[in-house]
Amino acid sequence: MKSKKPKPADAGGGLAGNAGTLTSAFNDTTDSGQAQALAEYHLARWQAGGTAADLGKARVIFSDLPDDRADVADWLAVHLDVAEAVGKIDPDGLSPDAPPLDLLTAHTILTTVWPAPVWAIPDLLPAGLTILAGKPKVGKSWLALQIAQSVATGGFALGEHVDAGPILYLALEDSPARLQARMRKQNWSLNLHADFMVLGQFAKQIDDLRNGGGERLALQIERVGYRLVVIDTLSRSCYGDQSDVEQMTAALTPIQEMAHEGNCAVLVIDHHRKAFGADPDAIGDILGSTAKSAMADCIWGLYKERGKAGAKLAITGRDVEERTLALTWDFLTGCWQVEGDADELALTERRQGILDALAGMGRASLKDIASVVEQPKSHTHSRLQDLFNANLVVRIEQGNRVYYELP
Repeated sequence: MKSKKPKPADAGGGLAGNAGTLTSAFNDTTDSGQAQALAEYHLARWQAGGTAADLGKARVIFSDLPDDRADVADWLAVHLDVAEAVGKIDPDGLSPDAPPLDLLTAHTILTTVWPAPVWAIPDLLPAGLTILAGKPKVGKSWLALQIAQSVATGGFALGEHVDAGPILYLALEDSPARLQARMRKQNWSLNLHADFMVLGQFAKQIDDLRNGGGERLALQIERVGYRLVVIDTLSRSCYGDQSDVEQMTAALTPIQEMAHEGNCAVLVIDHHRKAFGADPDAIGDILGSTAKSAMADCIWGLYKERGKAGAKLAITGRDVEERTLALTWDFLTGCWQVEGDADELALTERRQGILDALAGMGRASLKDIASVVEQPKSHTHSRLQDLFNANLVVRIEQGNRVYYELP
């Protein structure tokens, strides 16, 4: 017995006089084709171990299908055209009657007034997932704690005024006593809407972010409506291989999604790899899988030379203007203070180096000045031109030679 086929439309009577008839016939044929495709899909599912519901849906078209799977196999051996179609179907794939994707049109994107981005720290720390990475013991936790205090109180963070909101700080490497000492040094106030979890509590209440912990933490973020969540550190909250793309994606996805839905900034503290180049690379220097940096909405890299009070905070992200802040450690308050843009300050220091060199050298050529300040001639020439335009140095031409000196 052959499987049922949709009947072809009757085209008699001429094209002009039967346009409606042809349209109706086309629609009927299309509907019949979709019905058969759906029946073949459920037949494939039935053969792959599906339920009686799949068999029932297949019988909408193939009414003579037997009940036993073995007998169905014999039935398909007779109905080769159906067997061929069923053999091409993924029984775990989408059903042919699955609804179409809900997409945005260009008109919608261009004409809709979308809400402005939400920031925990304006232009520095957006809602979403941010990774703060650095070498061990450079002050990452101190920086995160002072930011949490600023958000909880509605004060200033990294030189920017921030709106007050509830915070959650997962201090997974700190005992309550150590956390208390640091908070007292930073002069935290009492009765703030600030929740904490310390060493030992995480494993008992949330556990590994890869194995359901991410969903539990996301639920807590949703319930309270935190404005800022700090996870200190990623390695203490996710016990898997930091270089495994799938594990890192599974750990961070639920938190990132909830952060965006709830306009919450999630700041995850991570580590830099042992060796990296001379120039800071906030993305490339993160330890482990590139999945972490690829998922993050924003990345902070804290760079500090041992024995020096200063540091650089390199910031980059999808909605953040790339910049590097110069920080100075204030031992009395246990906080980082912003000195300004690190690149601009470095340029100012280099210009000052040229002025100091000329003060000791007197009149000197570009080559000699570049040698003393230990900078390339091209960079030194550009800075000398800036100093000349600012009337801070004098340019003297003697034949084919050019010299510089202080006024």
